[in-house]
Amino acid sequence: MSTSDLDHSIRRPSRQPQTQRYERYLYTYNMLLGTTPLQFLISVEPASSKHARGKVSFHLSLKANGVERPIGEPTTMNLSLDPKALDFVIFAFPGNPSLPAGCQYSLRVWLRANNVDHRLFGEDGIWIGKDPDFSTIRDASFARLKSVDADKQIYHGLVGKALVNFVVRWRYFGEGLYKYSMEYEAGGAGGTIFEDIRMRFDCDPKTITFLIYTVPMESKPPGGTHRLRVWLRTLVNLSAIDPSMAHPLPFNDSYVYQRIYRSDNLRIGGRLDFASLSQKVITGFASGPPQVITSDAPSSRHSSFDMKPRLSYDGL
Repeated sequence: MSTSDLDHSIRRPSRQPQTQRYERYLYTYNMLLGTTPLQFLISVEPASSKHARGKVSFHLSLKANGVERPIGEPTTMNLSLDPKALDFVIFAFPGNPSLPAGCQYSLRVWLRANNVDHRLFGEDGIWIGKDPDFSTIRDASFARLKSVDADKQIYHGLVGKALVNFVVRWRYFGEGLYKYSMEYEAGGAGGTIFEDIRMRFDCDPKTITFLIYTVPMESKPPGGTHRLRVWLRTLVNLSAIDPSMAHPLPFNDSYVYQRIYRSDNLRIGGRLDFASLSQKVITGFASGPPQVITSDAPSSRHSSFDMKPRLSYDGL
């Protein structure tokens, strides 16, 4: 319930608070991409602006093997139709040839309103497949799962000649919603890879794992730039498909993979040969240990170029 903008210092007779309810309508469409059954869910919701009469937002998500995640950005439209009786056209088609094969699709979602079609979503990067052959990716280096804790998983990988730890963390927000982030660490330094990938599922998050791999790219110096791919991996419940598989044989597990992140700009390497760049390279040399600069308010100024006045200038 929204609060009043009036001055609350004015005394008014007490009255029962009124609860303003908003309804959203969820449409579900089933699809089979390759051998992977999945669902696309379209949520029709009131626009965030309380003054936007007739404005609705369309939210698209994909649900496969029990995991739901958003696809693309919401679309807002003016709508005078009954939101409980909408008609959508949703279809997918194979994308460009890629590795692993048979995993990339393009998706289109249209709203059909009185024989007029409006495109809502167009995504060309839907990557999903059951048991794809990742061994066909040349020069790929795969990270290995080393530990699982209550709120994170740690993967060890070799990126070029550098030993790298990939740390996947999650936070629970209720109603099956989790927010995932991923960092890397190598040689005592690291950074954030992603920090706001949201998913909804009902299983234990420790049972959901990831396939993380890198592929070297042509770069200067050699071995300093890599492609990074992160795939979500969930175990298929074979007994739900075939009751005779209630006790599957060892090494007969099946998994659904969904690519959730890609980057062609992971710049890290071990023992890089910077001298090989060019004979014209001019190298800098350290003039000694770092100078220690102190201040009374360390949080008020983070750089020597911050435009904030100081009472004293140490070292000048």
